[in-house]
Amino acid sequence: MKINIIDNSQPEASQADEREKLAALEAFLDLLKLQGKETKALRVARGLAEDTRERLNEGRAVVAYNSVNVAEMAEHPVAPERATAWLAKIWTNLEERLEERETGIQDFARQAGLSIYAWPRKTPGAGGAGNNSTYDIEFLKVPAVDALPPTMAPDDIAYVQDLTLKPAFWLKPLIRTGFALRGWRRVAFLVYGIGGLASVGALLVLLWLALTTQSARILTGDIVTLVLFAAIVGWLGFAFLSPFWRLIDLRIIMAPDLLLSLRERGVQLEAAKEPADDGQHIRVIRLVRYSGRCPKCGETVHLHDGRREFPGRLVGKCDEHPAEHVYSFDRFTKTGSPLR
Repeated sequence: MKINIIDNSQPEASQADEREKLAALEAFLDLLKLQGKETKALRVARGLAEDTRERLNEGRAVVAYNSVNVAEMAEHPVAPERATAWLAKIWTNLEERLEERETGIQDFARQAGLSIYAWPRKTPGAGGAGNNSTYDIEFLKVPAVDALPPTMAPDDIAYVQDLTLKPAFWLKPLIRTGFALRGWRRVAFLVYGIGGLASVGALLVLLWLALTTQSARILTGDIVTLVLFAAIVGWLGFAFLSPFWRLIDLRIIMAPDLLLSLRERGVQLEAAKEPADDGQHIRVIRLVRYSGRCPKCGETVHLHDGRREFPGRLVGKCDEHPAEHVYSFDRFTKTGSPLR
């Protein structure tokens, strides 16, 4: 039996239905499973959610815990007098990760038809002996949205957005918080696409002129060299400029490997419309990853290029059964239906 549990229950009149609380906890735990490798911070969040779920299932009140209790939940052996210092560092990291994922947590709850979502909370203590900070799970209202939540069939999948991705080292200064297409950034984006296309076209024209306007006979070896050089220029132009034009056309594509850290996979490049401070909307280019839980087998589903079978589309493929468990992807509703 856990020790140092501090009761934090509230009047029933201000609480959501217990079934919805349990559903919100299940949604939160399912979301944590999509995060890949479990860090200490995520283990703390999982421990709080699982213990709260257990208490609700047993009909007991939701309570708050001290740092010693939380260390036990996270299965981290630490002396009681050092638990507070250990958890303080972990909680700072957890708050950062949760803040980055809050929109995804809200979307996940909304897609499940819930009006609340689970959120780990720290309540600072007054200081002094016996007045330490406490930790618990609170239930917050899912923000209202203009669009109605999508109606999902039992075999449909809900995708969650993850923005906490690591770009390639050379890209971090530009895209860490998104590349907003305004001011000099918009000009640079257009110069890259249009200027790059013009440069490649000019090089190919020069090579063609070199082949066709020579008065003297060109040696076979020189012709082969020029043709190979033209092929290399064309290939490089396609490789570097194709993502630019496809992003403009489709708004979301699979991110080129050149933009990513070696440890990242299944990442998309998205041109999202976001509200600006002046009330208008701007396009923000960012790295994002959409994933979900396979309705058939429970494994994680990541997005892939549809290629020839689904041209111009991104489709979700189950990590365990990628050939059979395939789903569509709707960026607006963040849902998908079975394609196989």
